[in-house]
Amino acid sequence: MAGLPLYHRISTVLIEQIREGRYPPGSSLPGEMELAERFNVSRVTIRKTLDRLERGGLVERRQGRGTFVKAGKATEPVKAEVTGLVENLLAMGLRTKVKVLHFAYEPAPQPVAERLEIPAGTIAQHSIRLRSYKGEPFSYAVTWLPETIGRTFRRSELASTPLTRLLVRADAEPAEADQRVFACAASEVVAPLLDLEVGAPLLGVERRVRDLQGRPVEHLRALYRPDRYEFELTMRLRPNDPDALWEPAEIKGK
Repeated sequence: MAGLPLYHRISTVLIEQIREGRYPPGSSLPGEMELAERFNVSRVTIRKTLDRLERGGLVERRQGRGTFVKAGKATEPVKAEVTGLVENLLAMGLRTKVKVLHFAYEPAPQPVAERLEIPAGTIAQHSIRLRSYKGEPFSYAVTWLPETIGRTFRRSELASTPLTRLLVRADAEPAEADQRVFACAASEVVAPLLDLEVGAPLLGVERRVRDLQGRPVEHLRALYRPDRYEFELTMRLRPNDPDALWEPAEIKGK
């Protein structure tokens, strides 16, 4: 988080400590002086830190009494296995809300065209979605689909129906995907949408989905707030192999 304001970095640490149970709901945070000494910063910086926590609904500042952790706000972040991402959230019954920020048919830029294995400049569906959980934004997703698939559904359906279901309906049932997980900084476009400062750290996933015939049917680049979303992956070692490396465990039913 180098380059971010001190108060932002300190508030991130405190949020994690609240989430870990060091400061349970109803308990008070250390005073301004103690926090300033702990983090070796000024009290002005600590006040900005507490202001940020209060704006986020995590704490309540009571005049003359201190700063108290609010119940129900500093909960565990939304979780999903790396293999399933947002689709797994829906399968787990979590209520997420989607706002479609962009929906159009545009020439695919070179990097996207390569992932979809189409000529650069080919018209494809380009969409941008903002996903929230319990009223808090946590995901900014940019998706490109081949035009023939995209034309099978409307913008309103993308906001209400999981994309995987729309692909199945379009006879492009997802069968496998290759993806990478990375870290990046929030841009001036993404930051305000996710209620972050420009430059704040984000988790990212880039994924290409293929259908049963092996054809690329989706290119996704999604950015997540790391304090509101995390990935989980079960790992296993091969038995009786002293040189075995950790490998992703097979997920049954997938």
